[in-house]
Amino acid sequence: MTEITLTTLRKDLFRIVDRVLETGRPLTLVRNGRRLTIAVQPDYSTPEGREQRFDRMMAMGVREDAADFDPGDISDGAHLDWSAEDNPR
Repeated sequence: MTEITLTTLRKDLFRIVDRVLETGRPLTLVRNGRRLTIAVQPDYSTPEGREQRFDRMMAMGVREDAADFDPGDISDGAHLDWSAEDNPR
């Protein structure tokens, strides 16, 4: 990832932005020790873009809100269903 200062960006804004769009490589701007990244957003309307989005979401892992998760009472064993193994055909 390339890092530049805002002064450098101001001097040649259009050329730098065009380079980011052409290469797809993100650019990091540095100001007073803080960083801001400029990156190309994938086009999710294409199959390749949807695959990239899926891969990114899978890399984050499954996210569930604790309020939406209901494990129920697992101590009674009611959640276990062995009927298919108990009665083979």
